Amino acid sequence: MNAPRTATDPAVKTSVAHSDQAIEQQPVRTGRTVIAPKVVATVAGIATREVPGVYATGDGATRAVGALREKVPGVKSAPSQGVAARVDDDRASVRIDLVADYGTAIADLAADVRRNVTSAVHAMTGLRCVPVDIVVHDVHLAPNSALA
Repeated sequence: MNAPRTATDPAVKTSVAHSDQAIEQQPVRTGRTVIAPKVVATVAGIATREVPGVYATGDGATRAVGALREKVPGVKSAPSQGVAARVDDDRASVRIDLVADYGTAIADLAADVRRNVTSAVHAMTGLRCVPVDIVVHDVHLAPNSALA
């Protein structure tokens, strides 16, 4: 079974001679694939929202702007809202700002978010995702909660 080629692996060019000469193989560059930080931020944002216990991403100001944006017909908050990403060679670093649901164990939530983000970013981009820094800005109380 052949291992998949990465963006930096050379392709192999094979030329066949019309006599008894040996087959010649020469490595040929096929090009680079560049993953933009916005792509990593979008994947990380979606992966974060998939984790139970995450109420929203972003800090207060970011969520306020997102709420205003959603009032405009046809406009939604960006999936990368509350996520900053940086890409260096074969790795990405991510910072996620989020709000947790009340009653969620925050340390466990952070571990689950890290695991999901790391897995999703690697699966979709091939990049190692370290570190994944998480800042919990607030805890959301459900409107029908006795504490609200």
